[in-house]
Amino acid sequence: MNEKENPNKAAFVRLYLKGVENESSSKDIAKAYLESEGVNTNRLVVEGMQKIKKMQMLAEAAKTEKEMSSAESVKAAATAWVDQLLAGVDFSLPELVKKEELSMSFRNVDSLSQEDIRNILIKHFTLKFMKGQNNNPT
Repeated sequence: MNEKENPNKAAFVRLYLKGVENESSSKDIAKAYLESEGVNTNRLVVEGMQKIKKMQMLAEAAKTEKEMSSAESVKAAATAWVDQLLAGVDFSLPELVKKEELSMSFRNVDSLSQEDIRNILIKHFTLKFMKGQNNNPT
């Protein structure tokens, strides 16, 4: 806006901003002003807090959804990795446990089925790959 084109608008804006500045100089003055104008400040605060909480929940939900979709792709990669390991002729669970520094709390590791071993390794590598992603964000 050009002051030369419309000096009344410029003066009005300056006057308005000065009033806003004076009315907003402290929390108590601003609250008193709003109440004098008929604004229910308590309801305004409650509604504002509800909106903020809703926005926070939506942001958290979006973050969780993103993490879950990321976890699915990591799990798929881990599954492929484990299937490749298990298909190898020279696969040895004891060697893998030692190499990966896995702490196995199974007394009878020999009694685990191929599917049990596969599921344990998928979980391990999924967590390992996710940890690697978190340490090396791209």
